[in-house]
Amino acid sequence: MGGSMQKKLIGFFAALMWAALATTAYAQNAQITGAVKDSSGAIIPGATVTAKNVETGLTRTDVTNGQGEYRLPSLPPGRYAVSTELIGFSTETRPDIVLIIEQTAVINFALKPAAISETVTVTGESPIVDITRSDVSTAISTQQIQDLPVASRRWIDLAMLTPGTSQDNIRGFFYRGNVNLGAGTREYSNAFVVDGVNNTWAEMGEPRQNFAMDAIQEFKVSTSTYKAEYGLATGGVLAVVTKSGTNQLHGSGLLFFRDASITAKEFFQATKPDYRRYQYGGTVGGPIVENKTHYFFAYEGTKEKQFFTVNARGLWPQYEGTFPSEQDRWTYNVKLNHQMTSTQSLFFRFGAEDEYRPIITTGGRTTPSASFDFAVPRRSAVVGHSAVLSDRALNDFRFQYAYAKYEVAPPYSHGDWAPGDFTARLPFCQPVFSYPSIQVGGCGNAQMGPEGRWELKDDFSYLMRAFGGTHQWKMGFDFSYVPFEGDNTGSPLGSWTFPKDVPYDANDRTTWPTLYTNSLPTYANIPVKVYAGYLQDDWQAAEGLTFNLGIRYDLQVGSFNEDVPGLLAKIQDKLGRDGSFPFDVSIFPQPGATRGDHNNFGPRVGVAWDPANNGVTNVHAAYGMFYDNMRTLQNFGELTWPQAKSITIQSPSFPDPFGGKSREAFLSSTPPTVNVGSNGQINMYAHQYNVGMNRLVARNLALSADFTTVRRYGDRDTVEINIPDQVTRQRLYPPFVRVNFWQPTADNYYKALLLKIEKRMSNRYQALLSYTLGKAEDDTFTSALSDHYGYTKVRRSGVADRRHRLVASGIVTLAYDMQLSGIGDFRSSLPFGPITSGLDLNNDTLSGTSVSAPANSDLPSGVMPMSGCRALNLDAINAFRTGRGLTPVSQVDCPTFVNVDVRFSKFFRIGASSRVELIAQLFNIFDRANFNVPSNNIGAGNDAATGRPLFGTVTSLLPNINAPSRQAEFAIRFQF
Repeated sequence: MGGSMQKKLIGFFAALMWAALATTAYAQNAQITGAVKDSSGAIIPGATVTAKNVETGLTRTDVTNGQGEYRLPSLPPGRYAVSTELIGFSTETRPDIVLIIEQTAVINFALKPAAISETVTVTGESPIVDITRSDVSTAISTQQIQDLPVASRRWIDLAMLTPGTSQDNIRGFFYRGNVNLGAGTREYSNAFVVDGVNNTWAEMGEPRQNFAMDAIQEFKVSTSTYKAEYGLATGGVLAVVTKSGTNQLHGSGLLFFRDASITAKEFFQATKPDYRRYQYGGTVGGPIVENKTHYFFAYEGTKEKQFFTVNARGLWPQYEGTFPSEQDRWTYNVKLNHQMTSTQSLFFRFGAEDEYRPIITTGGRTTPSASFDFAVPRRSAVVGHSAVLSDRALNDFRFQYAYAKYEVAPPYSHGDWAPGDFTARLPFCQPVFSYPSIQVGGCGNAQMGPEGRWELKDDFSYLMRAFGGTHQWKMGFDFSYVPFEGDNTGSPLGSWTFPKDVPYDANDRTTWPTLYTNSLPTYANIPVKVYAGYLQDDWQAAEGLTFNLGIRYDLQVGSFNEDVPGLLAKIQDKLGRDGSFPFDVSIFPQPGATRGDHNNFGPRVGVAWDPANNGVTNVHAAYGMFYDNMRTLQNFGELTWPQAKSITIQSPSFPDPFGGKSREAFLSSTPPTVNVGSNGQINMYAHQYNVGMNRLVARNLALSADFTTVRRYGDRDTVEINIPDQVTRQRLYPPFVRVNFWQPTADNYYKALLLKIEKRMSNRYQALLSYTLGKAEDDTFTSALSDHYGYTKVRRSGVADRRHRLVASGIVTLAYDMQLSGIGDFRSSLPFGPITSGLDLNNDTLSGTSVSAPANSDLPSGVMPMSGCRALNLDAINAFRTGRGLTPVSQVDCPTFVNVDVRFSKFFRIGASSRVELIAQLFNIFDRANFNVPSNNIGAGNDAATGRPLFGTVTSLLPNINAPSRQAEFAIRFQF
């Protein structure tokens, strides 16, 4: 599709949305609908129905129509009193209706005749089963956020309470506050929304900003077939509402503490280090003008002294040990809400966050010198306006400015540099030495990457009773401008890969290096524009029957390196060099003449059926087509290869890989390595299907069962298209040595049975039980098969392929102002991908050591990628090892995961409205060592103490777990 058509599409959607006064979703608010009848069942038109937030005074009013129906839209989550009145009938009030995020609560009234004025109060709550939705979702309440034991005190970790979630494929060393949702088994395949605006990094797709735990009112996890109002996620959506002030002055102060004296020694630690952790903060909120203007402020700080253990099982004692990491993080946000009139409201929120975490990837085979420090200053400002335009129309507008900068720096450097400025970084660099069981040296993966976001978003909703039922139309647009620049220091001193766990010996060829790589620092600047528009209809075709229909269009401009000359000019402006390609890359065949993906229309179709029309059962099914965010950072390599001047040498001489030449002289006589993107690259897309049922089995108890399947296509494969001909050994493009071609051929598949039992707080206890039976598979190209020359597409287990996961959580209120809560998490094993150390077994000139899904690390015949703990051919493994004088492997560890946390609280009341809470928490109460996947290098040596081969042996604990050993924590919280 050409540029003119693109402009027409953009213009069409812009005109459509503005003509409709703009978009929907009420910024994650809820609504109440229902009917008013008399005691005989006859409809009552003209009755006034009012919902009043008991904490803020916000009021919505509607009058029942000729069918006795009413609708109260755009109600922020919270507690409401709902009443209905009409002359000649008693006034009926429901004083305790709790609305959750994006809920449609169906509240029906049956009024009795009244001879005199009287009010009837009916005890009741909002329905636990939403009979109007066909998606798969779970809401996490304020009480769960406040009262469940969370070792990290990151609210997003509570998303793991819900079925269909994991943290098995997040980049936790960068962003601990992330979660995989449903089929989003990539760290970049989910959407994060806070107060109705985007909270996702464009550069790599992870949550951009965190907030204090006490600043979160509630959030909802949608794992499948979410509505058209959300987009750019082939997995799921996590939508968050932050707290607002109320008519009462409320606040809190907290201090959480743990240290080594109440912490058990971790499994691989020789001695218990001096661990300590402090978390402190508080909130305050209240009225500026009662029933009209409110404020809320929250602050949270954390100081933690962590320790990471490098463990090569005695093979490299000079590098092994336990190393400290002094970590610091703080965050705050302020929110102002103003009720302009009874139909218009305004809010403003500002938040900031920063952190510093040194040597965060240290552990296992990674030494501190091979790790890096990480910091991310973040801030965002949001303005929102909501207007109830009539009894049928609602408009909601949002503006956001956000900024975040990842700062990846050499170990213990506290590095914070401007993108493209490498002068201060290079002195930290060391050569990299990579052995099967240890890695030493590097430049700290040093990268600087500031990203901004300017977002305009508008949603409009209109209720229409026509065409065979009630239609709640929603339409909207969302525009973001995302400036982003970044750099990478590379490995200017080189990286060596050795095949065995022994020092280099010039007289023993089996110890000689198999691979040497070298690359210089790089910089690029890729701004992006994101356009989206949608149209949605929640059509109540009959009582108890709702269709969720919608279509969405997503367009990213700039995400595909569409204007390579213009992007190179930005590099020239910044660096004064490398603003053009020194070689002609137009010789490589392309599937089309232009770039960009302009046909991203995503239909959504769902049905929700309550057979008895009594709010008890929701039988639902849904289908949707969803598109993923095209990550900007992954596009840098196409622009920066002239700067990197990469060198790859197989079987290099040591210690001088250039044979006596300088780097420049060696390059001048060696063809270059280039990266080229396919013009056919697309936004990854997925087809999601779901069928399920929700059932209310008691007043506050519901069961859910869903089966979901997702087929996701078009992710990036990197294929070297210039490997030598197998017979002639001639390369197709002689001016180049390697041509890494990015093409949209990586696919993956996910299917899961999701079961949930949800008990709302009543009779002094609350509970949530979830179970996931899932399977995740990847289908990508690999050159790792030693009995295949070049590339073969192989379907294998996905990195996040955990077959079973059971999570139980609950809160129990005890006598004497005491409370007990807990979370239990039980998981089956993960797969792992066997690798070798830079060996080219099929003579295609490709080798490497990619751990998770080895694209280039050649495997012995009979060994398949990602087959560890799934279908591993141990005979083939041992044939390879014995042929190289290594001990055969007789056992492979496939660790499961078990973690149980508990919390006990005792409350002491001070006056009528204040209290002190004393808290004792115990994390990982069974002191379970939850191991990472085992060592995966087939050529690894043996444990120095036991003699057992390290391949298949666990040598480190699972990353991204919050309590690697039993930890106790004590806390005090004051609330007023």
